[in-house]
Amino acid sequence: MGPTPLRAAATEAALAGAEGPGEVERAAQAAAEGTRPTSDLWGSSEYREHLARVLTRRAVLAAAGPA
Repeated sequence: MGPTPLRAAATEAALAGAEGPGEVERAAQAAAEGTRPTSDLWGSSEYREHLARVLTRRAVLAAAGPA
């Protein structure tokens, strides 16, 4: 979302001890917390925040493996 990598501490905290889809969703929603993405020709800041949530959800579900 920007030139500087950030640690997603809120996402990590939401995933600590997570056991169900509700926790995964909370972690995904927390993915954009504390970020300040900029807008440019390829996407608005709102789009980038949305993308962070979607990609985090996908990554967590892929890492968890088949249910």
